[in-house]
Amino acid sequence: MPPGRDASSGQGSDPRTQRHPLLRGRFVVGHDSPTPHGDGTVLIVGGAEDREDRKLILDHFRRVCGGDEACILVIGVASEMPDEIVAVYDTAFRDLGVREVRGITARNRSELLALDVSPLLDGITGVYFGGGDQLRICAILGGTLFHDRLQALIAAGLPVGGTSAGASAISDTMIIGWDPSDQPLADNIRLSSGLGILQQLIIDQHFTERSRLSRLITSVAYHPGYLGIGIDEDTAAICTRQGVLSVIGSGTVTIVDGSEISECNVVETPSNHPFSVIGMKIHVLSTDHHFDLLHRRPLPGPDRPD
Repeated sequence: MPPGRDASSGQGSDPRTQRHPLLRGRFVVGHDSPTPHGDGTVLIVGGAEDREDRKLILDHFRRVCGGDEACILVIGVASEMPDEIVAVYDTAFRDLGVREVRGITARNRSELLALDVSPLLDGITGVYFGGGDQLRICAILGGTLFHDRLQALIAAGLPVGGTSAGASAISDTMIIGWDPSDQPLADNIRLSSGLGILQQLIIDQHFTERSRLSRLITSVAYHPGYLGIGIDEDTAAICTRQGVLSVIGSGTVTIVDGSEISECNVVETPSNHPFSVIGMKIHVLSTDHHFDLLHRRPLPGPDRPD
């Protein structure tokens, strides 16, 4: 059975957050006031976002980070060529009018530990994780002073974005391996700990383009307390501190909810054999549609409620 835990119950005074502990650390019921560090937006991108033409997704991130006065830190460590990743986003954000773009181009943990943290983090209004390998992000950043300082800023409301591997690493549990299959198979998924910026989510990317529904179903079958979120390329799921997920971009966001599973034999099924799961919900949302993470339900119509 893949590593991890099913944390489908939790503590909290609000019954909605008690049912869904992912909301306790990040989302604040009824809270919509920006902090001195930002409004707490989390933007998770399915990869291959437009970086040369209209740049719709990156422009949205620019606006939540302060518009033309934004100072965005791009973290390129997921890639084996972090300088190139940072350079691409430096050009894209500056083309959109961003005042300052900083970059982390460490190729390994030793290089990251040698960095002077304060000049990198002081005054930033947003942080954006580039793509590559999500395990590199956690292995290089995890447990460092830089990571601790960054997490404190994010917890205080600093907007954060991530694309491809950078999106997967934003959750506390991430997919790191899978044997491609057209159907969900037992023991056919490998999970590991992520950064934990969003909790009790499993985020997948390049979703439709790489036919990844079966692996997200498998992940949620093993962890029904988690929401699975599969994001297409050039598409973003925007999570607010109020617990509302919105969709922008050219594709869709697929949400897999296992909280009402009534029967599942994934544990008893031999490895690499198909299993049954009954009661799992799947929602597919396109641009300008929204999902209530507090109640695990799509919001009616293209307009979100007040």
